[in-house]
Amino acid sequence: ATSYDIKPEKGVSHAVIDMMSDRKNEPDWMRKFRHKALDTFYRKPMPSWGADLSEIDFDDIYYYIKPTNQVKSWDDMPEDIKATWDKLGIPEAEKNFLGGVSAQYECLRGSTQVWTTDGLRPIKELAPGDEVFSLDEEANNIVVSTVLGQASSGDKEVFEIKARGMTIGASANHPFLVLKDERKEGRERARYTTRWLPVEELKAGDLVAVATDVPSFGKPARLNVPDIPKTATYPRQTTDDLLWWAGLYLGDGYIHDRGDSFSVEIAVDKTDSVLTGEIQRVTSELFDIELTLASDGYRLTGRGTQALAEFLMLNHLDGGALAKRIPDWVFGLPASQRLAFLAGYIDADGYVRDSVANKDVVLHSANDALLEDMRELLILCGIRSSRLSLSTSKHPLDPERVMTSYFVHLSGRFDRIPCRSPRRAERMGRRNYHHVYGSAKGTTFKSHVGEMHGFVRIESIESVGVEPVYDIEVAGHHNFVAEGFIVHNSEVVYHKTKTELEDQGILFMDMDTALRDHGDIVKQYFGTIIPPADNKFAALNSAVWSGGSFIYVPPGVSVDIPLQAYFRINQENMGQFERTLIIVDEDAWVHYVEGCSAPIYTSDSLHSAVVEIIVKPRGRCRYTTIQNWSNNVYN
Repeated sequence: ATSYDIKPEKGVSHAVIDMMSDRKNEPDWMRKFRHKALDTFYRKPMPSWGADLSEIDFDDIYYYIKPTNQVKSWDDMPEDIKATWDKLGIPEAEKNFLGGVSAQYECLRGSTQVWTTDGLRPIKELAPGDEVFSLDEEANNIVVSTVLGQASSGDKEVFEIKARGMTIGASANHPFLVLKDERKEGRERARYTTRWLPVEELKAGDLVAVATDVPSFGKPARLNVPDIPKTATYPRQTTDDLLWWAGLYLGDGYIHDRGDSFSVEIAVDKTDSVLTGEIQRVTSELFDIELTLASDGYRLTGRGTQALAEFLMLNHLDGGALAKRIPDWVFGLPASQRLAFLAGYIDADGYVRDSVANKDVVLHSANDALLEDMRELLILCGIRSSRLSLSTSKHPLDPERVMTSYFVHLSGRFDRIPCRSPRRAERMGRRNYHHVYGSAKGTTFKSHVGEMHGFVRIESIESVGVEPVYDIEVAGHHNFVAEGFIVHNSEVVYHKTKTELEDQGILFMDMDTALRDHGDIVKQYFGTIIPPADNKFAALNSAVWSGGSFIYVPPGVSVDIPLQAYFRINQENMGQFERTLIIVDEDAWVHYVEGCSAPIYTSDSLHSAVVEIIVKPRGRCRYTTIQNWSNNVYN
């Protein structure tokens, strides 16, 4: 239940105003403003347009009830109010802060692949403690951040954004980091500035931020080793050599089932003697097994590989050509080991083109799932690749048989892959240039590009229907990389918001606090947009206002998160008269969301609020109100 530290008699009077001003310890100018507004209220007639207001009994209303404990529990909300907020998609995490300041974003489709230190994972499967990658805007680089929470916002209309081979589905107001040309009128030279803008404000041709690399992360993994004497010298922890060998085995190795035993064999090109020798050396040092070239000259085999086959099975490196996958533990290894794994696979099953037109790496496989794994690992090594393409050809020995395979092209920083085959290693560095995403279609913006991120132009945005959507809350920088794009998160910012905003000179607080601590600003703007004489209800609010939000955004400052407040009528015959004042200075930007509701009581209540928004030249403000009133509230 809600208790009250003051509960005056019903009805409004000059005595009630004096009591309110005394309790709030207000300056004399506000007390006089209230008294003058009350006189205006008495004189003004009731509006004759719109709904029938004749049944309002102004003498049956409590005009000032100050609760000592606001409703803050979602469980205390009436069921009809809960239902409306559920339909609006308010995240579950947000419902824990109904009485305070918080922020809420819309979301991404459930299948959205988020870049994590464990690989690419659907956003709907993420949980607190998972690690993702965030842009540190101050340092201008990508860092590892921790997921604090995940929530679903139900079904929303999803808009698909495509840019440079990447696709992401997001709801209309999910923010993306963009590069905007904000040159002043008449200027020829572009003036780029980064902004967080929702999908609904984006269009084809806009520049959006994408990650091009990831920071250092990962640690060596423990290996499962068969408990038999022949494996006494086997490695118990991952190394660069072990990962190179594992990648090569995944490409060209296989376990030969001989009925009563298994043997490990690796296909090789006998003309590449250096690579063959390297495979033999590493196998000997890691597993104390001597591999020799088989009589056909195209495979390495040796004695004692039964234990090696068991080692491969225990560590999920086994499987047939169409069943092999990259084990999960590979994705969380240090960068050198991840790159070594890729190098081994390319040495076995990759091709480095060195023609005039193409100087890139191509991976072929009949196993499309394995190639998708490779694309994930490439991303976690800061290397981009194309989507899978299908290739068909006739069998060399059977013209009636069609062979199907898949391939991907590598781009970006693939020359960091330490291939050990001279044929491949020598070709890796022959490019003169790789794209750093600091220009697009002749437009250069290199000063805004970091070592790990750049900007690409949106190719298209289109609605693709309604889907379940999700979002996550990320610690620290409150953004993350999804499908390669840098997007903001759904952050619950309650009390911690205050310090972060104040550091930028932003003021966000309740109106009573603003009047006490920033009275000069309030006095300058209060009542300038909606004066008491505007109408009877504006006069009433001006006389008895209590609560509401105050926001001031200094020149040139953008508030990257939507600021939100919630108001609720908590008492029968209660009047709610919040007053919100928003001042957005020149070249500034803010989005404010407020929600209002009331339970169903047996007698009528009155809600009469005033919102004043002052936006100075080139400033922007988005104001959103979510209201759900019971059927006996005059609003």
